[in-house]
Amino acid sequence: MRHMDIKLKQIERDDFESLFSIVKQGLYTHIDDVFGWCDEFQFNRLKNDYEPHWFYWIYLNKIQVGMLCFKPYENAIHVHLLIVFPEYQNQKLGERVMNMLHKIAREQGRSHVTLSSFTRNVSAVKFYKSLGYKVTESDENFLSLSLQVS
Repeated sequence: MRHMDIKLKQIERDDFESLFSIVKQGLYTHIDDVFGWCDEFQFNRLKNDYEPHWFYWIYLNKIQVGMLCFKPYENAIHVHLLIVFPEYQNQKLGERVMNMLHKIAREQGRSHVTLSSFTRNVSAVKFYKSLGYKVTESDENFLSLSLQVS
């Protein structure tokens, strides 16, 4: 999958250890504040609740700049995780990855892209809203967001 110089490459099973450290780096503060972080629980959750083929490394000109996890379901694609490594943030990469995902959804005949975010992850919520996502559900800790793409 390619969009300009952004490319998604399916994550190999052997990459799982490095994948977990990236997920921890991206989500630790949010999960720790809401539930308390437990390495073993989060590792097992990642390993058991997610399919390996949902995970992709994000490359920009052959440089690994982040990670994306999404799965197709019903009439939508659901984004589980989008992590752009800190040194590559604020360069519109997340926006480009999401636009590529919107295009993939349309090509697959899906009408929506959905995701959830921690309510306290203000920068992520602001980012998704800037792309046109609307809040469809919310509680004290989480927001569900959706964007119609077709």
